[in-house]
Amino acid sequence: MRPNRRSVPATISAEALAYWYLRLNGFLTIQNFVVHPDTGRNQGTDVDVLGVRFPYRAENLLKPMRDDEGFSQYQDRPLFVIAEVTTQPCKLNGPWTNPAQRNMLRVLRAIGAFSTHHAPSVAAALYEHGLFENEKYSVSLLCIGREKSQTVAEQYPKVPQLTLDHLAGFIYVRFREYRRQKVAHSQWDQDGHRLWDLADRSSTFEGFFSELSIVAR
Repeated sequence: MRPNRRSVPATISAEALAYWYLRLNGFLTIQNFVVHPDTGRNQGTDVDVLGVRFPYRAENLLKPMRDDEGFSQYQDRPLFVIAEVTTQPCKLNGPWTNPAQRNMLRVLRAIGAFSTHHAPSVAAALYEHGLFENEKYSVSLLCIGREKSQTVAEQYPKVPQLTLDHLAGFIYVRFREYRRQKVAHSQWDQDGHRLWDLADRSSTFEGFFSELSIVAR
């Protein structure tokens, strides 16, 4: 007989939720990517989650996992995302909107996907539009928060905005639909285990989300 498990709320940071959402969508990710200064000791800023997803990503040969539509549309080139995560309404902080600080260029140079000659034009497009695309790459800012922001939508209409409940919903469905494939996961971090255990004991997304406590880092 399966033991009766007492319902315990799962606490997770918004950044960790974003990491697991991107990971389950096929992104190779780095959390808390620090942008170091050119001189001095104080860091310039940090990227909550930095990720890259390649165009031929596929998981499960017999029953392919369907990723979020916003990502699966990129079928001919890699997608890089610079994710800004908050428990408040979606926002873009100064380090990602102020060209004078040059943080975007530092991130692009650290990634290493763009030449010294090409990186400044990519950074300029990201500052102006929040998005850069050519025949080889797509690079986008990504806003994640409690709700979408009209201000961001007006200033950066091309920047995707995702809500925390959307991320949680995707994770819940992925874990429930592919339980047999995902059940062996001893290597996962504590946040992954918390999300799995909560999804496993929740018969509905409403129950899952009601017990999910999403906090600031």
